[in-house]
Amino acid sequence: MDKQKTIKKEITIKGIGLHTGNKTKMTLRPAPINYGIKFIRTDLKDSPVIPALAENVQDILRGTTIGINEIPMVYTVEHLLASFSGLGIDNMQVLLNNNEPPVFDGSAKPFVDYLLGAGIVELDAPKEYIRITEPIEYISDDKVKVEITATPSDEFVVDYTIIYNHPLVGTQQIELKITSEIFINEISKARTFCFDFEIEALAKKGLAKGGNLDNAIIIGLDKIHNPQKLRYNNEFVRHKLLDIIGDFYLLGKPLKAHIKASCSGHKHNINFVNLIKDQIKSKQRGM
Repeated sequence: MDKQKTIKKEITIKGIGLHTGNKTKMTLRPAPINYGIKFIRTDLKDSPVIPALAENVQDILRGTTIGINEIPMVYTVEHLLASFSGLGIDNMQVLLNNNEPPVFDGSAKPFVDYLLGAGIVELDAPKEYIRITEPIEYISDDKVKVEITATPSDEFVVDYTIIYNHPLVGTQQIELKITSEIFINEISKARTFCFDFEIEALAKKGLAKGGNLDNAIIIGLDKIHNPQKLRYNNEFVRHKLLDIIGDFYLLGKPLKAHIKASCSGHKHNINFVNLIKDQIKSKQRGM
């Protein structure tokens, strides 16, 4: 029987946010059985608590933002949530003195390293999973056709495809069974990315204020601007896989399903999470 997990000791991390550019001190604190993942804004009056749940998503523009009472409070939660999901952590307090977790190098690897350094411990309660009982399908015709499907499985498997009309990206596909070892070695190191022609538009929208060559892969017409080499030959699709793992953890519990996704972004991921929640509610009503 799998048991719920948290960390052994509290840790504090400092850095800047990717989109806000704000300096942030983030404390990860062990939490008890059935607590879930909750963000706490210690800099705001009464230190509001924001559970990491899909119903609290306030914005999905180039990242996933959560809040309460229709007020965005924590931006870009997906990399941290992916780290919790990938390492099997069920319960955590995330205390922030600003509105965005640190971006570090644009991947989940620094979070993973901090969490492993703090130690991961089992709690005396069984882990609760969300299981897909009937196939679910989502299709959205945006600029490109987006598809996500979920079918029943005793494991969490994600098959992800990206399609970009760009010579340095093109079509990339990867399918992985998500375990802690696979997440650490095959997913966590993949960095966020954007195209250089997007930077001006992002700035006009007030985004990527903290972005630079140290925390994002910047793709030009015929070259990658970063001096560092890619960490994987298909790092772009691996990062999209990381994002969907983080977004899906807004279900509030780990998922058992075979997911197949093509060209999805945060908006589609969250829409699909809500379809899963609808299936759960429908099943509960039928009981």
